[in-house]
Amino acid sequence: MKVNQPKKRIEKTMRVASSYLVSILFLTFLPWMLGGTPAYGVPPMITEEKEGARELIYQSAQATDQAWEEFHAAAIGGTLASPAVQSSIEGQLHEVRALLMEARKAERDNRFDSVKSLTQKIQQITQNIVQASREKKQ
Repeated sequence: MKVNQPKKRIEKTMRVASSYLVSILFLTFLPWMLGGTPAYGVPPMITEEKEGARELIYQSAQATDQAWEEFHAAAIGGTLASPAVQSSIEGQLHEVRALLMEARKAERDNRFDSVKSLTQKIQQITQNIVQASREKKQ
């Protein structure tokens, strides 16, 4: 009889330990299966809207860099149409960078309509910058 008691105690301890393990695993994997891991501070799921906003901002940043490179090459090469054009382009580049920062802030604040309109402005201005930078002196 005494030999049976330690065996029962071990079985009971194993059942309790396994139930704790199952509950810990369940609580660990349930949030992950639902789309996130709050324990690590990762947001549950990136929405399509947020992903679209990130893509628009990325494209706008690329367009801004391209516009800057076109302008810089024309300015260094001395092929800009006039000093007034150079001054205008510099102002537009500053405006584009400010709009890009504003778009990033709007994306953080989940204002996706603002992101879309700001990135459209950025694309339009950068296209104008590239076009003006490619115009040669006459």
